[in-house]
Amino acid sequence: MKRRPSIVAAMVSLGLTSALAAGGAPNLLPNGNFEGKQPLHGWLTTFPDEAFYKDNGPYVKMATTGEAEGRRAVVLDLPAGIAGNQGGKLESVPVPVEAGATYHIEVDCMTWDLSAKVHAEAWSSDPHPEQKRTIFRRAAADGRPPLMMCFRAQVPSPPGNAKSWTTVKRDFTVPKTVVIAGKDQAPEFISVKVVNYGATMGPGKSYFANFRLSRVAPKTADPQPATAP
Repeated sequence: MKRRPSIVAAMVSLGLTSALAAGGAPNLLPNGNFEGKQPLHGWLTTFPDEAFYKDNGPYVKMATTGEAEGRRAVVLDLPAGIAGNQGGKLESVPVPVEAGATYHIEVDCMTWDLSAKVHAEAWSSDPHPEQKRTIFRRAAADGRPPLMMCFRAQVPSPPGNAKSWTTVKRDFTVPKTVVIAGKDQAPEFISVKVVNYGATMGPGKSYFANFRLSRVAPKTADPQPATAP
């Protein structure tokens, strides 16, 4: 019996073989539907270099059975004093991106008590890793170099205070090059982020599920009619 390549086994372990994005294209997010014994594997919940979000981790939870209409969903459950200030955040681990390519993003949202924003953010190597790490500059991690945010695509926001699910989506094209510290660089990684917030100092929560990021196939030119010799 032939052994399957190890990458296939890894994909199965993360549930990627069944995780297809729009149009049947593979979902590039390693665990977009929060599967497995570690449902938040592939996601960032704490941000030690970001003053507002260094204590964000406890706000990110898996929704309980029946809480989110039967979906596997994450709930950003904010205590009093958070929604009206920084809000809560969940972000995918950055994955490699092809500069100049077009991508499609979809996220299912049920904002419940609050409002939410969804972004896709591209990153390139930071030429100044000695500078302070912030929301725009990330430390080296998991084999990735220090990174600097170089592009952001905002997805249309879901309706606020909604008690039903809405899918937000858009296509966007990653720039071929960006200017960082006066020099052209290519975007190297991309991540997907959701933030929930509200005009309240009370507690509040929002639900998110089924994150999908896929590369849009390039359009092929229509064949030209043959001309007579």
